[in-house]
Amino acid sequence: MADNEQSKAAAQKALLARRTLARRRLIHFVKYMMPGYRDGWVHHDIAWRLERFSDQVLAEQSPRLMLLVPPRHGKSELASKKLPAWHLGRDPEHKFINTGYNLDLPNEFSRGVRSTVRDPKYEALFPETQLDPETRSVENWRTTKGGGLTTAGVGGGVTGKGANCLTIDDPIKNQQEADSPRVRDMLWDWYMSTAYTRLEPGGGVL
Repeated sequence: MADNEQSKAAAQKALLARRTLARRRLIHFVKYMMPGYRDGWVHHDIAWRLERFSDQVLAEQSPRLMLLVPPRHGKSELASKKLPAWHLGRDPEHKFINTGYNLDLPNEFSRGVRSTVRDPKYEALFPETQLDPETRSVENWRTTKGGGLTTAGVGGGVTGKGANCLTIDDPIKNQQEADSPRVRDMLWDWYMSTAYTRLEPGGGVL
């Protein structure tokens, strides 16, 4: 019986340690929420940069971060799915706008963030961050504290929406678009006239 009680106490202590690390460090948050996650040095490096970005957004330092990583290296899992959930745990009043070359991609990311915030494991970490039952659309959902996430396709409107963090993930669909001066000019015009103007004071662009 004593050994069993000691084992339970040790397991509880280990769980509390994992939760503490998950609140403090993004890579540990990812591993806590995804037990089968296989992390390498590149994921630790990306997560560290995203942590610093999150800190700078919280401090209203207007950070800018570009992640230039080959496909299938996990940057979207970290930057577009896990970072928003982790950051909202730190400040549930903050707002994200997530954009991509069409609406399907940011909507997929939004589902991932929303699913994480709904997870009981997440609630154990960040009990103050909960979904507002009145706003659960994948394209625009909020926390009970007023923060949340809005999605938009590149070129689409985000009128009336503010962002502490503007995420632009894969704004160009393929090499043909990348080689087109017209597409690049349209993208730049949208960024300057629409997306960039949505930033709150001190907000960040990822």
